[in-house]
Amino acid sequence: MTVGSCGESENKENNGGNNMMPDMAKKMMSKMQNSSFSPQKMCENMTASIEKTAKLAGQANDEVQMLFEEWAGEVEKELLVILEDNCQTDNQNFDAAEIADKLKVSENTVLFFLSRLIKDKKVEVVKLKIK
Repeated sequence: MTVGSCGESENKENNGGNNMMPDMAKKMMSKMQNSSFSPQKMCENMTASIEKTAKLAGQANDEVQMLFEEWAGEVEKELLVILEDNCQTDNQNFDAAEIADKLKVSENTVLFFLSRLIKDKKVEVVKLKIK
């Protein structure tokens, strides 16, 4: 065993236990020595692959964003129904924990959607109670 450059022990026989790297290096060297190997072509292929991946990622993000907006719209509708029901009854107190249970989301999510409804002027706060 010898001491590696970072002070770690390294086995000369198997490159520190990593046999895969020498094999990969051998394959790459044999491809490079092959007369049909072109570094320019390799770079073009890599660039095309990166562009394709970026395009697919962009499409997935648009789809995910659309699904989130649909879900957010449904949660807002359900929250509005709950708030309207509270206004119709004598229970006009806002209980984020109770509403979170009904919507099966967290209290922070309820408060997030409530703030969106207030910002969009779908809900008006007419009374505050400070505890």
